[in-house]
Amino acid sequence: DPAQDGGNGGSHSQRDELKPSIPTLSIREDDVLRILKEFLRNFEKLRDEGPPKEIQDIRDNSKDGEYWESMTRIIPERTLKLWDALGAALLEY
Repeated sequence: DPAQDGGNGGSHSQRDELKPSIPTLSIREDDVLRILKEFLRNFEKLRDEGPPKEIQDIRDNSKDGEYWESMTRIIPERTLKLWDALGAALLEY
C-alpha cells in the first residue's frame, strides 16, 4: 500500500520484512483427525523397521557385553547392603 510506506515509492516497510517467507498451511478442523491417523499409521511402519541397514553395519557391538556387565556394578555394594537393611527394618516396623 503506497500510503503505508510513507511515499517512498515502493520501499519495503519494516512490517513487510518481519513477515515469514514460508507459506502457511491451512488445515480444516475436519481434516485433523484423518491427518493424525495417517501420520500414526506411517509412524508405526517406521518404528517396526528398526535402525537403517547402514547404521547396523557401522556400529561395533563387540564391547556391548562389557558395558552391560559394568552396569550391574553401578550401585556400590555398600549402598545395596544399606538398602537391604532399611527394607528389612521397614518390614519389621
